[in-house]
Amino acid sequence: MILNRIGSLHMKRFLSFRTLFLFFTLLSFWNCDYLQDRITPSDSKSLGDQIKDYIISAYFAEQNHALYRFSTVIPNLQPQNLSPLYFQDPYFQRDNSKAKIVFIHGWDFAERQTDPPTDFNRKVANLLGTWNQGLAFTTDNATPPSSYTGSVYDNFEIYVFTYRTSDYIEVNGRRFIDSLNAAFNSSDKVVVVAHSMGGLVSRAAIQHANNTENVIDHIVSLGTPYYGSPYSSPQYTGDLTAIGTIIKFMTDTPGGQGLAYTNGISAGVDPISPTIVDGTNQAFNFFLETIIANTSKDSITTVYAGNMGAGNCGGTDHAATYQAACTVITNGNPVFASSDGIVPLASGLLNSRAGTEHTVSDMDHSQMSFRNEGGTGGGLTKVKTHFDNVFNEVFTIVSGL
Repeated sequence: MILNRIGSLHMKRFLSFRTLFLFFTLLSFWNCDYLQDRITPSDSKSLGDQIKDYIISAYFAEQNHALYRFSTVIPNLQPQNLSPLYFQDPYFQRDNSKAKIVFIHGWDFAERQTDPPTDFNRKVANLLGTWNQGLAFTTDNATPPSSYTGSVYDNFEIYVFTYRTSDYIEVNGRRFIDSLNAAFNSSDKVVVVAHSMGGLVSRAAIQHANNTENVIDHIVSLGTPYYGSPYSSPQYTGDLTAIGTIIKFMTDTPGGQGLAYTNGISAGVDPISPTIVDGTNQAFNFFLETIIANTSKDSITTVYAGNMGAGNCGGTDHAATYQAACTVITNGNPVFASSDGIVPLASGLLNSRAGTEHTVSDMDHSQMSFRNEGGTGGGLTKVKTHFDNVFNEVFTIVSGL
């Protein structure tokens, strides 16, 4: 407890120093007319204001991600009872004898990279938007996965990572690996459980030059668009009006553009089916093709891909968004008959290049992260079964490390 308080005090002093440093740096640039001959203003703002805006933007861009330890003494938590109370500094009450599970969420359409920085409460809200049900499941000691004695939480330390998803995926990959490098070392057993874009951020992280400690032992991805999604591809000619708001956001932010579908036409990349072609213009995503071509970490990647199926778009336990998306994708040009509504099955399975792959039937994109947004039918039972299957696999993975 004393060490925690000392660490907290040092952190506060560090933050105070950093804030003062930023303030005086900005102040020093306020009247820097001597730079006029080196920098030409692009608008009516003064030179000092332009430099101030640039520094503030660069500074706060690094304040939108965070790694937290999920900590509780309460078993069988319900999703509605989760709050910021349960999210702590990553060094809080560490037990180095336990393996680490790090949850990383996918795309959040509510924020853009140009928005003001998120505070702690907003970061927690972003996390709970994806993982509220999954984190509650980790505390379930009444019906834990069959491989476990006690709950998942009893067996592992649980961490969560949040980030500004509209920013570049490769930049968020660097932020992710830097955060893990600071919290863990190569002797720790670390398994990342990633939903959607989180799987791409994780893959970018393990391929980044800053991954010098190899702290990630395994990645388990849930509905990750390794070859992208047609909904972010400008070449896709289907009727996209049903989910136009989503499409507009995805295609006009760097993060969304990084999700654009790619046909796999680069050297070292297996072509995927179906392909998207608009005239002679093939769907091509340079970023995705680059990280797919690097196969060095495929053996430590386990993928789960959902398949709503062409005839089951209107399943009663699927959220309306994914029912609409599934209908569009199974009637577009080309037809994607198998998907979770957003991610085509072959894309989610890394085109059969992963170390281990699983197809999960009758699952939409949100259910892949253990949520039941549809709220009807047997959805809650289904996502709990999916959670149990995933963490039985995680137990096997950790046992082999």
